Amino acid sequence: MSPLHGPTLQFVSVLVTLVAAGVSLLTWYHHREGPGLRGWALAMLLGSAGTYLFGLREPDASFRFILIGDGLFVAGFATMWMSMRRFNDPSVTAELMGVIVATILILFAALFTLAWQVAPVARAQSIVFSLFVCILASLASWETWRGRQLDGLRSRPIAALALAGIAVARLVRAAMVSAQGIGMMEPEVGVIAQGYAQYFTTVCILVVTFGLVLMAHERFERQSAISTDAGRAAE
Repeated sequence: MSPLHGPTLQFVSVLVTLVAAGVSLLTWYHHREGPGLRGWALAMLLGSAGTYLFGLREPDASFRFILIGDGLFVAGFATMWMSMRRFNDPSVTAELMGVIVATILILFAALFTLAWQVAPVARAQSIVFSLFVCILASLASWETWRGRQLDGLRSRPIAALALAGIAVARLVRAAMVSAQGIGMMEPEVGVIAQGYAQYFTTVCILVVTFGLVLMAHERFERQSAISTDAGRAAE
């Protein structure tokens, strides 16, 4: 299996996340009552910035540069989770979302720094990063799926399964980095797998955005139908 072209992959990933952010904002513009859409757009922008910094990363990149790039990515997935929570519960305020995302980011920075100090050769910090993204994507997937019990939106499984796919990809990535650390896998194999994992994640991001847009439209149509029925009943 040949590796994917790195610069092209980075460009496509950044472009896709920017487009996803634009689509989310456009959907919010048409459905202002749809909570979580602006949060998702912000998550896409954070992920795009993290992906861009990853593309600039050199083999001898400094700890601070790597932490900022990975931190932006983690903040993006934390915002994804919180945006899904707000979609389910509009009472979740932007202030609460910010506090939770900041708390997650501080915890990630602390564990990332500890892993860098303890086992830099084994790339323990990369394992921490992948596990954080895995957990946050799993939480977002569960929140999306759980909301189906609240509103019964048929489009929810699309976004939930795509988020679960991202979680599985990051879990596999963490396992592969661990295998490289103990000499069970060649670094070249890990580099090839990382490229395909990023491609898979980019596709899943598109699918999740598509699912979120469908959810917003479906909720709007239901609310419009309820309003119409209520108006007819009042006549």
